[in-house]
Amino acid sequence: MISLIDPFATLSTIKDLLVIRIYSLQTTTETYKSKFIEIQSKIQNILEHLQQQLEYISNERTWWQSIWEAIPGKFKPEIDSTDLFNLESLRNIKTQFESWQQQLQNEEIYLNRYQHFVQDWIEKLRQPTEGDACGGLRLRNDLRRIYLDNANVVGITCVQAANFNFSQEFKYFDVVIIDEVSKCTPPELLIPALKGKKLVMVGDHRQLPPMLDTKTLEEVSQEIGSTNTELELLQESLFKIQFETANDSIKRMLNIQYRMHPIIMGAINQFYDGKLECGILEPDTKREHNLAGEIIQQSKHLIWVKTPEGNEFQEKRTGTSFYNIPEINAIEILCKQFETTWASRVTNGEPKKEIAVITFYGAQLRKIDERLQSELFPSLQITTGTVDRFQGMERPVVIVSMVRNNSRGDVGFAKKPERVNVAFSRAQELLIIVGCHSLFTQQRGQAGSMYSNVSNIVRLHGGFVDVSHLFY
Repeated sequence: MISLIDPFATLSTIKDLLVIRIYSLQTTTETYKSKFIEIQSKIQNILEHLQQQLEYISNERTWWQSIWEAIPGKFKPEIDSTDLFNLESLRNIKTQFESWQQQLQNEEIYLNRYQHFVQDWIEKLRQPTEGDACGGLRLRNDLRRIYLDNANVVGITCVQAANFNFSQEFKYFDVVIIDEVSKCTPPELLIPALKGKKLVMVGDHRQLPPMLDTKTLEEVSQEIGSTNTELELLQESLFKIQFETANDSIKRMLNIQYRMHPIIMGAINQFYDGKLECGILEPDTKREHNLAGEIIQQSKHLIWVKTPEGNEFQEKRTGTSFYNIPEINAIEILCKQFETTWASRVTNGEPKKEIAVITFYGAQLRKIDERLQSELFPSLQITTGTVDRFQGMERPVVIVSMVRNNSRGDVGFAKKPERVNVAFSRAQELLIIVGCHSLFTQQRGQAGSMYSNVSNIVRLHGGFVDVSHLFY
């Protein structure tokens, strides 16, 4: 008997099995697809986290690099800069810093332990109360003696060094350092110099010699009728003589200056054979004057306000001195503009702008003082003085009144290089020269060369302002 298999039934069965298999595969596929998406999301999160970590590490490396560069050389552990990010090097640095931290804590403990003792000592020095008045005086003297005996650095002026009590208390020093030595007279130098086993004189031999009073040596000479020979003796600085004749092994020239913007430095570099360098980092930022207005530009740090030759702008004589009213008028206008520019800053809590107005003549100074009354410039702190008296001082802004303007070609006191050096080197941020440009630059010899050099710096890096722009 033959059994026939229904092909349609078989196909139907196969179809059902395939449907079941396909459904199973779809279910499995969806499951794996879901897992794949989940894994993909995790991978993306990991990548984002790694990116954040890389950015963090990069920022940390940059921070550590900047910190390392800011650490003074004497405090840096001895490692090669190429090993700065080496793990072992970092561990050594961390160990070193932890050691210093512990030393600091020990120092703080030490200071805290003796702080009360020091405060008690100071209080007894101020208000001795032991027994009667004589006992208190003895205690004060005893404490003072102990303090002085343990002092290893003593600061005093040259004149005070001649005091009898000081001479009795301090017979000698291992080293005597005299600062601003070019301003000292020989007698002022002698007494402190005799007290030192070693003498160090610090000063600028390219600036002015000592002054006898508030006037320039030339004014004093003209008043008392001194001869040129006598004047030359007074004009010569003892320090200059000693420095120029000293052996190279015992003298050093310090060529890096930290006072003025490099453009201002350019006006005086001729007095130092072009060897001066500016040690100010980012001088355009650190020496911003922020006085930009109608006349002064923010980027200019050296300005020459030019007055013309002619009767209207010529000097006037009074006794042995000179004055120039048009220059004072120009200076007053400049100060008024500075007042207008700076007033809002003072309102916002910033300090007054410090400005110096200096000149070569006493008569000009007196008239400047009459004109620049402090109540007229509440936002400015204006200091005035002669160039000679201003030696050793500095101000953010300096205005120099040249005074001389005549048909004889006479620049007077302003022909001396040391005096011009002092005048033009007082400013930190902005130097303004007010005077007859043609008179000073057309001089013969050293004076003409000196002012022509300044003029070239103004032309290349500063700015000329015609005085008519101020008045009209």
